[in-house]
Amino acid sequence: MAAQTDRPPVETGTTGRPAFRLFDMVLFSVAAMLLLSQLTVTAAVGPTAIFWTIAIIGAFFVPYGLVTAELGSAYPDAGGIYAWVVRAFGNRWGSRVSWWYWLNVGLWVPSVYLMFSGAISSMFFGGHLNFWVQIAITVVLIWINYWVNARSLETGTWVSNVGAGITIAVIVALAVAGGIYATNHGSATEWTASTMLPTDALPAFAAALPIVIYNFLGFELMSSASTQMENPKRDVPRTIAVAGALIGGFYLIATVGMQLILPADEISSTTGLIDALQRGLGESAVAHVIVTALGIGALFCFFACLVPWTIGANLAAAEAAQQGDLPKVFARVHPERGTPVGAAMLCSVVGTVFTVGYAALFSLTDGAIDDVFWNLFAFSSVIFLLPYIVMMLAFRTLRRIDGDRPRPYRVPGGPVATWLITWVPTALLVIAVLFFVWNPFSYSWAATGSILVGLAVTVAFQEYFCFRSPRWTRERALERGDDPDSVRQQFADTPL
Repeated sequence: MAAQTDRPPVETGTTGRPAFRLFDMVLFSVAAMLLLSQLTVTAAVGPTAIFWTIAIIGAFFVPYGLVTAELGSAYPDAGGIYAWVVRAFGNRWGSRVSWWYWLNVGLWVPSVYLMFSGAISSMFFGGHLNFWVQIAITVVLIWINYWVNARSLETGTWVSNVGAGITIAVIVALAVAGGIYATNHGSATEWTASTMLPTDALPAFAAALPIVIYNFLGFELMSSASTQMENPKRDVPRTIAVAGALIGGFYLIATVGMQLILPADEISSTTGLIDALQRGLGESAVAHVIVTALGIGALFCFFACLVPWTIGANLAAAEAAQQGDLPKVFARVHPERGTPVGAAMLCSVVGTVFTVGYAALFSLTDGAIDDVFWNLFAFSSVIFLLPYIVMMLAFRTLRRIDGDRPRPYRVPGGPVATWLITWVPTALLVIAVLFFVWNPFSYSWAATGSILVGLAVTVAFQEYFCFRSPRWTRERALERGDDPDSVRQQFADTPL
């Protein structure tokens, strides 16, 4: 994620760097958006996940990808979603987006590490590792993640490349394991039109929509590089089509493979991946070695996908704090390494507090590690989706107030197309948020209540930050030697 700033991008000519090829952009998008941690969550939806994945590619991913490509090419150096929102709606909304982006990562980290501890339990302890031991493993990993963030900003491209390769290998292994299991034992899932199509439409929609939309978010990470493409008007639509097909295809392959081995209602959010590989490949010594190797590779992928995202989120929060949009503690950096130790420390504190707090809540109600995972995942997902809702509205606003700005890539179509491309994805995002908080067809008041309490605390903090941000912005300007009156003017006509 790019460092956040509301300063307008510097208009320059060519950067001297070679233009991105279509292959480069597709590979980057797949690596950023195809996550092993999402496989079990998607497969647990059931066979209708296949229908909804295909439907949401057309209804959500394509328009969302086109919008982010236009915004990224028009404002390539302005800090991504944060800056697009600032340009459209002002600094206070920029403060909210900054907070949401950073907090989402702080909550997402423990949810992935809960899956990490679940994989350890399944691989080495037969799935019977003590609840609190798994919580302890998660907390330790949260702080190891902090150490990596504080240690160095250089993660190395080989980490993400190796992680992407292992991810694809695990998905292929799931497909092979599913084929072996179905050949020897028959499919664990009934594959008929009535099970695959959402005949019971509303319950299927409520279960699948938030998960599948979550799987397709992150395209803005690549869209800001549109100006470095050889031909954005040609390559952006092709990248969206190819990357969407690959990401959707890999998720579908994993979903089918896992459901050939396990019925949807038996797929654990935390141990389902290893459970499926173990059952599908059998109990031979060779199969055990293969599953262990794939499991260790999956553990690496869980860690590898988090490190660059947390480093990016903490850098962005530090930059936002330097501008005055977040408290100054977020702006603390290591005096020698320049790493964002303040934001990284707070990220780990937030992850630890919510992990232990949710664990205590669900241990009192005889909950399992899956319950803790789901609630942290659902809470972080709600926070994750909020910036995209504002981003879609910013697209339409910027078309209106800054329509003359050069756009190397522009979404085709007239006013009707612009209206549809804005409001259909926005509506789907809003509905996904609602279903993450409360699914009327399958809900727990403890789960819904814990998410609502978390959201209330989140809103309280964000509005306090918005209230204080004009003063913080003035103080940061004085520290930089800038004119505080010109900076303060940013807030004079800023909407709430």
